[in-house]
Amino acid sequence: MLKIYSHPRSGTHFLEAFIAENFYPEEDLSEKKIDWGHWSNRKTKDCNPYGQLFGNHKFPSKRLNRYSWKPKLYIYRDGRSVAYSIYKTPNFLNSEMSKLSFSEFLREPLDWWGTPGTKNKTHNKLSIIEHWALHIAEWHHSNENIVLIKYEDLVDYPEDIYRKIRNRCFPRLVFNEVVLNHKHCVKKINKPTGLLPNKAIKNSWTEVFSEQDLKFFNQKTPEWLRSKF
Repeated sequence: MLKIYSHPRSGTHFLEAFIAENFYPEEDLSEKKIDWGHWSNRKTKDCNPYGQLFGNHKFPSKRLNRYSWKPKLYIYRDGRSVAYSIYKTPNFLNSEMSKLSFSEFLREPLDWWGTPGTKNKTHNKLSIIEHWALHIAEWHHSNENIVLIKYEDLVDYPEDIYRKIRNRCFPRLVFNEVVLNHKHCVKKINKPTGLLPNKAIKNSWTEVFSEQDLKFFNQKTPEWLRSKF
């Protein structure tokens, strides 16, 4: 079964729902109990309907190389939307950071690593933009068999993303559709999904980023990554 990896608030549940509907429509992929939220105030959600598809939000590790032949999906999203989504999501920040303005939050070092549930005890503390940029960079260069999915492309071009995943991960479906002409009607996800879903729209960051915030974002984001958004 495919596993999905990502930086928090990058469209993970959106992709899970898309994968479930288009590639595992008859399977029960649910997880009954999900722990989530900041390490200082963890909460439990009763059920994630697609939880078995979730890998994790961590940075890649050498342990992944043991399974380098297995396809893995990594979904990434515009860091400005990621930062805003984390800022406005209840229980993703400790109580002190929750009091900050958005501009202050952008520049404040995070006290978690990889995911809000893991306390940062050993790594250099990074701002949310630096953390997001490093996460994507390390995943982009971590494993030969990672399928990179851009959240904005999944929203705009679901048929293209379907074919990309099918071609890399489901050779039997390629044979059925290309050789046997068994056409698949791509099922689109038309409503927000997840533990605490937002509006599932692109460019939500435009309502909160000031010119100085955008300048800070550009300073902290490598040019190769900025060019993708």
